[in-house]
Amino acid sequence: MNQFQDVFNEFSQLHNQKYNIGEILSFLDSKCANGYFDRDVYQQLIEQIPQASLQQQCTINQLINVFKKAQDVLNDKINKCQQIIDQKNIEIRAYNDKLRQQQTNSVNSQSKLNVEILDAEILYQGNGQLQISLECMSSIVYTQLAKRLNPVWNETFDFNANEQAVIKFILLDTELQQKRGIGGVAYIDINTFGDQMLHDFTVNLTDESNSIVRAKLHLKIQWIYSKNKYLQDLIDENTVQINQLEQEINDHIVDLDIINSPFKQAIKFQNNLTISTYQTQPNQQQQQASPLLISESQIDRLVQISLLLIILYLAFGLLNSLYRTLNFDFLVIFYCFLFYQKNYKLQSLLHIKIIMVMLGVALLMDIIWLAIYSTPYLGEFNAHFDHLEYSLQKYQIILSWLLLFVKIVVLMFYVHIYAIYPDKSTQVYDQQWNAIFGWKDIKQINIQRNYN
Repeated sequence: MNQFQDVFNEFSQLHNQKYNIGEILSFLDSKCANGYFDRDVYQQLIEQIPQASLQQQCTINQLINVFKKAQDVLNDKINKCQQIIDQKNIEIRAYNDKLRQQQTNSVNSQSKLNVEILDAEILYQGNGQLQISLECMSSIVYTQLAKRLNPVWNETFDFNANEQAVIKFILLDTELQQKRGIGGVAYIDINTFGDQMLHDFTVNLTDESNSIVRAKLHLKIQWIYSKNKYLQDLIDENTVQINQLEQEINDHIVDLDIINSPFKQAIKFQNNLTISTYQTQPNQQQQQASPLLISESQIDRLVQISLLLIILYLAFGLLNSLYRTLNFDFLVIFYCFLFYQKNYKLQSLLHIKIIMVMLGVALLMDIIWLAIYSTPYLGEFNAHFDHLEYSLQKYQIILSWLLLFVKIVVLMFYVHIYAIYPDKSTQVYDQQWNAIFGWKDIKQINIQRNYN
């Protein structure tokens, strides 16, 4: 706000006095490097001030508030877009992992049809209870009986179906069944769902002559006939959305640059996000070409090497446990193995932070223990000690020093992984960490995908 005021002070220091918007525009032109402030943007800003367009006048304070509001809105939009891009990049990695697992699996998955029957709207009179009969290939299933008024089922059925299948829905009415009649029927060709996406829609159930709509049935249907193609489609879809978001960010950056153009000499952004941080995440080829960034595959390889170090940590911990109680060390090792079980690919720096803190505490405990217990056993033999007891204690001290060395190596390796990770400030799980502890005011965006 002060930077805006400093610039407008050159126009006038009476910020509560009204001035002609044409004169203000001429002043903004003079402050731009190219001598021109965008007219469309200026008009949109003026329209945000009550009565300014009609009177062709506004105060400096009103205009400053509008400039600041526009800047905040654009910053917020860019921040949200970048968060969604980060989330979708994580989803793409998960889809790629599943795709690789699926391709290496020698057993081909069968074609699977999932049908969820939700509710219905009944369009004819009657008093009987309702039930849905669902037929696909040679299988026939039935829902539970439901009351006639606003019937709800929320039941899911799975079928093994091929491209020749036709799905048949029949509305059964206990009142009409006594007359050998049905409430309505509908047929759906399975190829309607050939895109393998989840379809949420309503189908009309007609009488047997297919002339009168008797009911409307709410369904969710998904047909997965190729898991590989399904996962690849999800990857392609997310990639397209990322490209669209990147273009949207670029558009917002252009608008932000236009708004800030008269104030570039005075403004030093105080936001946590500057324009430079709004640059979209570089693609994989750019990451490989840049000497300042490390590729995701290299990060994952380092994580796999750190697993071997944790196994070495476990081995020395077991040897030390013959003489010492290492409850905290085994807690650290358990957490590390739990992390690797669910994150063989590095998808969260939050776990790395927690592991580093726990290792630091374990190191401190070891240093204190060695400072207390190692002194009597590292010098010359003391006649007050039994020879066997002295040898065992000395063996314990040596193992404890080796364990301390292993912990230092493991901690240094995790610090190295964290230090070289690119774009830590936009890492999704780090934002969750900051949001939990209140270090940043970040709104979380949850994106749910179905790739079972």
